[in-house]
Amino acid sequence: MTIAEVAKQKYQPCLGPIMKKLISNRCCLALLRFFIAHPNGRFSKLAIVHAIDDSNSRTEIEKDLSQMVTEGILNLNIENDISFYLLTREESVRRIILEMGEFEWRHWQLVLEHL
Repeated sequence: MTIAEVAKQKYQPCLGPIMKKLISNRCCLALLRFFIAHPNGRFSKLAIVHAIDDSNSRTEIEKDLSQMVTEGILNLNIENDISFYLLTREESVRRIILEMGEFEWRHWQLVLEHL
């Protein structure tokens, strides 16, 4: 079940394992925070890699971008053979993701402990 499917349901406790999987991965957390900071932007893979790659982890970023598209967190648009990633327009998922933007870095560990 993807995060989009879980968020559409009224019963959301299943969201915990998906979010835990995403935010326990340093690269996924960086991607989430990047898109929370730019909720209405759309970015090429190259722009994202340059924005968050601090340890030459391009392959990890590409893998995690793909995972986040599969989970329904990001949308992938292709224009003129260029892939652009943007935060989902699915309102229920988007609301959850943007609310997570209110967390400070030290709070993420607490979130992981409670999921």
